[in-house]
Parts: sequence; structure tokens; C-alpha cells
Amino acid sequence: MTDQTGLNVTVADGIATITICQPERKNALTKPMWGTLAHIAQELSDDLDLRCVVIRGGDGAGFGAGADIHEFVRERDGFNKARDYGLLHAEALQMLQACPHPVIAAIDGPCIGASFVLAAACDLRIAADNAKFAVPPMKLGATLGYPELQIMLDLLGEAALFEILLEGQVFGPARAREIGFIARYVPIWDFEGEITKTAQRIASGAPITQRLHKKMINRLRQGGAIDAHEFDEGYRAFDSADFKEGYTAFLEKRKAVFSGK
Repeated sequence: MTDQTGLNVTVADGIATITICQPERKNALTKPMWGTLAHIAQELSDDLDLRCVVIRGGDGAGFGAGADIHEFVRERDGFNKARDYGLLHAEALQMLQACPHPVIAAIDGPCIGASFVLAAACDLRIAADNAKFAVPPMKLGATLGYPELQIMLDLLGEAALFEILLEGQVFGPARAREIGFIARYVPIWDFEGEITKTAQRIASGAPITQRLHKKMINRLRQGGAIDAHEFDEGYRAFDSADFKEGYTAFLEKRKAVFSGK
């Protein structure tokens, strides 16, 4: 299904794919897209039959050229408009991070500005060797808000974040891997196969395990003491039917079939 905002959602074999489709703007992100993305993330979060979510650019236009600058005069000119836009942007990123399913950013071509932040909000980033990265608000006289900066700081640390923001340079996948932004990159000819295999590997795992690990890592990222209830969540999976299936399959030398229960 293609939404009028330029986001396409498909689901197959427990894997949901969100495709950004605005090729005439190099898949730049608009204000309506952020609102739609928040809604999509909530719908996918509620679907416990899902095992994995992939976000990618479509129509050969790359992952995304950032925010659509053509709408800046209408949507971001001045404090009030910029703040309203930022709140919507932050809500979509928060909803994506809160999605219980593992989320992969499949990055080819440009991954710039707001598109870079969108990828940072995903759990795993895999790139093609033609990917190009940058976060250049310094060239527009704009700033990122605290929510976006927090996501990037948690992922990259201070040194890399300052380098990216203060210099605004474009860099390739080798540097993106070096600073820990992407997990790996592959030749463009192998990109589609790598994304498919990665999503299938994630989807083949026990979904309760995958969701709990994501939830616990996100909680640790917030800092602060872990209370007794949170601590116990680290062991809830051992009561599940999937755990019993997992060790039974191992002992019987067969592939486990997980139900998510």
C-alpha cells in the first residue's frame, strides 16, 4: 500500500518494509511523511505477528537526501513553525525506537541530514558501498533539536558527533563503519541480497528474545538504576514456549519453529 505522503508499506513472511518514495526529491522527507511514519510505526508495533521491520529508499533514489528544503518556507520558517515541525519529527523517531520489533535501515546512495537521523533511530544499519553520509545543518543555518541530537549522541559519542556536525563533510561507508554508524557495508550488486538475508536471519529468531533484548538495551541507554521489575525482565523468556522449543530443537538437531509465545 502506497500512502499519499510517499511512504509504501508491504508485509511478507513476518517482515514489514517501509519504502520512502519521493524520487523527484531524492527521497527527501516531508512534514506529512513524519506524521505518517509515526502512525505506521504504531500500527507495526501492535502487530505481534511481525518479526522485523526494514526501512529503505525506493525508486533508485537512495535512502534519502534529508528534509525536503522546498517546504522550509511553509513549514519551518521561524521559531513556532520550526518547533511544531520538530515535535512531529521527534514523535516519529520516538515511535520508531519504541517499536518492539528489530528495525533495519537499508542504506544505499545518499543518507543525508534528517535521513541520517532516521537511520540512527533504527536498530541496525547496513549500507551499500555507494552510500554517502552527511549531517550539514551548518550549511543552512539550521539546528537539530535535542531529541535528534540525543539519538545521534547515544549512537556515535561526542567526538564523532561534533566532527559530523561542525564540519558537515560528506563521507563514505568506510568512515561510517569506523565511527560505528553502520554495522557493515557490501558491494551495491550484493545489497539487495544482504538486506533480504539479514531480515530473514532476524525473523528466524525467537521473537520474544529479539523484543526483550531491544527493550532492555533501550532501557540501559536511558541510564539510571534498574529496578527489581526491570531486572526480572531479563529472565522472562525462560518461561516462554519459545525457550522450550529452542532447546528441544537443539537437542533434537532440528531447526526451531518459534511461535512468539
